Amino acid sequence: MFSSLRVRILMAALVAVILALITRSQWLTGGWTELILAWAGLALVTAGAFGRLLATLFIGGRKTHELITDGPYGITRNPLYFFSFLAVLGLGLASANPAVLLLLLFTFALYYPGVLALEEDKLARRHETAFAAYRERVPRFWPRLRGWQEPEWLEASPKKFRQAVADVTWFVVAYIILRAIAEAHATGLLPAYPLPFG
Repeated sequence: MFSSLRVRILMAALVAVILALITRSQWLTGGWTELILAWAGLALVTAGAFGRLLATLFIGGRKTHELITDGPYGITRNPLYFFSFLAVLGLGLASANPAVLLLLLFTFALYYPGVLALEEDKLARRHETAFAAYRERVPRFWPRLRGWQEPEWLEASPKKFRQAVADVTWFVVAYIILRAIAEAHATGLLPAYPLPFG
């Protein structure tokens, strides 16, 4: 399931890059709008990447064996996916191309709700009463900050953290690629079809 999901996400990313290469938005003015989109995108990609790393420190290979309810798991039941959403939104904004932004958000909305449901069903079967109480207390996706609690010490898996660093590196690489394409369009180095909207 998850390997096919990753393939679909990579395919959507490839389509987004191709779309960015062949289309040009009016958002690419070289003015304040483009600058704000680039910086907002960078801020969201950074928050998404660091948030995923923080969530990985707390979960560290214990994803289904234990019910983790502190740290980022105390403010949302699915912090890894919430922070992925922030990074995806950031990539869409950084592209300065509404078609790319819509494609990325559509792809996220298409695949992740099903993944969330499957993972929560697995946790509900494994942890029954504890998960029911956790579900009542902590929102599924959008964080509620007042739920943050953290232990004094945390045991983490170096292997899982290393994998998480590799995963978030792709967000950084994608940001660089999308910004390079946007700049190439803005300077005229890369010709493209103008979008009928945006």
